Amino acid sequence: MGISFVAAAPICYDTGNFTTNSTYGKNRDLILASLPPNVSASGGFFFNASIGQNPHKVYALGMCIQGDTSDRCSRCLNFAIHDLMASCPNQKEALSWGGDLLCLVRYADRSFYGNLEVEPTERGYNTLGITSNLAQFDTIWASLIDKLVSKASNGNSSLKYATGEADFTVFQRIYALMQCTPDLSRVQCSSCLWQTASDYDDCCHGQSGGYVRKPSCYLRWDLYPFYLPNASNTDPTSPPASIPGSPPIFTQGKFAFAR
Repeated sequence: MGISFVAAAPICYDTGNFTTNSTYGKNRDLILASLPPNVSASGGFFFNASIGQNPHKVYALGMCIQGDTSDRCSRCLNFAIHDLMASCPNQKEALSWGGDLLCLVRYADRSFYGNLEVEPTERGYNTLGITSNLAQFDTIWASLIDKLVSKASNGNSSLKYATGEADFTVFQRIYALMQCTPDLSRVQCSSCLWQTASDYDDCCHGQSGGYVRKPSCYLRWDLYPFYLPNASNTDPTSPPASIPGSPPIFTQGKFAFAR
């Protein structure tokens, strides 16, 4: 079946560096270490905080995709934090989507809570494309995305998330997931998700599966049920927990990776 989605290196912003053993560095390490237990305490949804005083103040957030309350959430957060600290040892701002695309960890020397941020963007897609009925795929995909944008953006202050599926052929279904950081307003979330759909048109049109991820929101689609059936806000008719492997992924980014 090929391999699963693989993680890219953390994203570093070109916003300055801090020195080893600095107050900012110590604050960063402390606040990152606080994310896994606090995200777990929030039900796997979302946690944001700050620590220290300017100019050494650090802002951070953690979020698990789908509001995952299992051990997978903590494992992903811990992996992302370790990866950020190893790959971005001196950067004042960075983010990571985690080792298996299940979580988001982000920190900065500026407040970004409630801000809609759509860059940098990373996009990846299956090497397996749609070889027939592409016009039909486009129509069904667009209709499904329209429903999910509405559902996700109308979420609450803990979770703005939606999954859905639609028949493509007699034997195939399109599965999709969309999520925003819940600090966004309904309008901000809707705008961010529509921009992920626009990125699909630019980079991934005709591909059977892939993802577009931004600092404020996330889109993934495929022809197999990749999301958790017991995730919060998931339709009770979601597919079973067994998830097959996906085809290899080709990744595109609008930025330089940390590694």
